[in-house]
Amino acid sequence: MKRRDAMQGIAIALLAPSLPVGRALAAGLGFAWGMVPTIATVGAVDDPRQALVRDAVGFWNQTLSELRSGFRLGAVASQEGSVPDDLIVALSESTLKGMKRPFPEQLGSIPGDIVVALSDAHFISFSMHWSTGKGLVAIQSGLAYPLNLPNVACNVIAHELGHAIGLGHNSDPTMLMCGRPAPCRPTEFQSATEHYFPLTSDDKALLLQLYPVDWHPSR
Repeated sequence: MKRRDAMQGIAIALLAPSLPVGRALAAGLGFAWGMVPTIATVGAVDDPRQALVRDAVGFWNQTLSELRSGFRLGAVASQEGSVPDDLIVALSESTLKGMKRPFPEQLGSIPGDIVVALSDAHFISFSMHWSTGKGLVAIQSGLAYPLNLPNVACNVIAHELGHAIGLGHNSDPTMLMCGRPAPCRPTEFQSATEHYFPLTSDDKALLLQLYPVDWHPSR
């Protein structure tokens, strides 16, 4: 972890007086947006996941509104194309190993503060954030298991966007942000009824610590 990233994590923990420092660092990913981040989806125009990204952004903005946070995710724009599969797979593998790769130059030319790559490759979906201020959410193929199961894709996308705004994993399989090292996997989201899994009370508390009622863009 770079020193700047570590300092960001410490700063956020210090801004969370209602959460013990260790718990705050464990719950969050050590960063918070100082502006309203725009979102660029990269994939086929007719990819059904395009609509799921917009719905998930709506879910998070509604959740933030209900918490009375001043923060919101910004506009979503679609860009036809792809992020190279080999890059996405390599980033996914490094994420699973707890490693953070340098900011990839290929993302620099893509507009949007959060790039959502709708890939056709097979990998573990993930989210990354760099000190450059750019975030990446990479979603594996929607045509293959497990994203082809009912109710799974929408929750995986919402889950990864949760990481993109600073939330970490918890260990409750009935909750949206459950994940490694807990044994939660995307198949937990399967349901005959379409719905988003809920947030824990700790997730909501952390969101309000990262983005309080009086939050406003710093630039």
